[in-house]
Amino acid sequence: MFHKREIPKDKWRQFFDRMSSSVEGKGVDITIFSRDKEQHQSKLWELHGVTYDPHDDALIVSCKRQEHVIHSPVAITVEGNGQLMSSINVITAEGPQETVKFVSPLLLSV
Repeated sequence: MFHKREIPKDKWRQFFDRMSSSVEGKGVDITIFSRDKEQHQSKLWELHGVTYDPHDDALIVSCKRQEHVIHSPVAITVEGNGQLMSSINVITAEGPQETVKFVSPLLLSV
């Protein structure tokens, strides 16, 4: 059974830098939830890594063909069980929620 846990903002950069070492080549599906609808950003991208840039205040999901930037995150939770992670949920200052879902749960070395 998966559960959600919030990552404290002061740990975002460290958490995603460590996580990125174990995710390269994995498939991700990105969904943006706005106030009135759900919009799929992509069916499937090949992931290179995820990082938080504190200078630009952005979570960057780096994929094989492009980057997806989530500006001004205010809360980040991850869903998983122990060292398996199934998704990253990001709430932004502008209001939409973005979900980065892994096609199969990731086994993390963090």
